[in-house]
Amino acid sequence: MNTPNNKNYLIQSQIFNETVLSGISEIQKDIIYYLQSIINFREANPTGEVYFDYNDFIKYKKTSKNLSYSSKEIQNFCRELIGLKGVIYNKKTENIEFFNIIDKIQVNNNDPENFIVYFASWGKIFFYEKFAIEYAELSKIQYTQIEKNIIDLQSAKRKKFFELLSQFKETGLYRISLIKLKTLLGFIIYDYSDTPEIEDKQLSLFDQRREPVKEVLKTWYDFRKVFLDPAIKEINSNKSLDISNVTYVMIKKGNKVVSLEFTFKRRLKNASLSEKEQKVVSYLKNYGLNDSQALFLLQRLTPETIYKRLSDSITFNSHYSDEKSKNYQRKVWFENETGTEIQNLGGFLYSKVFPELNENSSQ
Repeated sequence: MNTPNNKNYLIQSQIFNETVLSGISEIQKDIIYYLQSIINFREANPTGEVYFDYNDFIKYKKTSKNLSYSSKEIQNFCRELIGLKGVIYNKKTENIEFFNIIDKIQVNNNDPENFIVYFASWGKIFFYEKFAIEYAELSKIQYTQIEKNIIDLQSAKRKKFFELLSQFKETGLYRISLIKLKTLLGFIIYDYSDTPEIEDKQLSLFDQRREPVKEVLKTWYDFRKVFLDPAIKEINSNKSLDISNVTYVMIKKGNKVVSLEFTFKRRLKNASLSEKEQKVVSYLKNYGLNDSQALFLLQRLTPETIYKRLSDSITFNSHYSDEKSKNYQRKVWFENETGTEIQNLGGFLYSKVFPELNENSSQ
């Protein structure tokens, strides 16, 4: 199983598991080692799909079924690796990467002791030479830049902070320890001079267990006043960026700030809208709102909420095609609650349907 194609890479995997995925359990490390042992690191055209044989895994562990986890429990340990588990800093591009190892697993109920593991993109990079080389080549052109317009931010550390948050723009939530945040941003620096081979040949890995050789803005007060609050203020005021409304709460242990939880919203742009979001914008424009107003609402409300509020509040002229009606071909709306014609549609939308728009007009 330990083929020449895998031997050197399995040695590197120990460094990988101790630094990049230091938060995982021992059995999950065993799962990763096993997966690495059955693949060919130098496979010419890898698919990233690996057949996991439970009985073979038991043999690999040199144990027996009654002394080990069941196949179902092993599957659950694999599923846990689908969640975000790793962070790596690419020193060449000065970009932070957050990743998971496994994208999904596929189980056949008729054969529960065997299942297919699908590596996520970073799993492929770590476990296959082909994808590692591709990543290295792409890194030379700094492909991980999330937005070209981040050059508008005033400092390299603010750019890096924005990139870090933007990784989570779909969820709008990011929690991180203060030490880890300061390390990723370069306020805490570790000495890797004793590991030149790793430094030269691999990406620089985050390793919290070393003692820092330098720390800037050491106190929470200084870090917050000098860097964090000004950086957030700049990001929130820069409308060319893809996130906004950044806020945070402090998580303390006693009187000491140990972690931060950031919340923010994705700033939508017409060019990046999904088909569903484009339909919502068109729908809102039929009610007289402009692109800016429609995008503002989309950042705060789901399409379903937008449609429901409109349908619950107003109705378009139902006699538009009735030649005998006084409202024939009149583009007017009526208030559902009273049945009266809405004289000022824009004002009604602001006051009754989407009060959030008042926040937009005040910015």
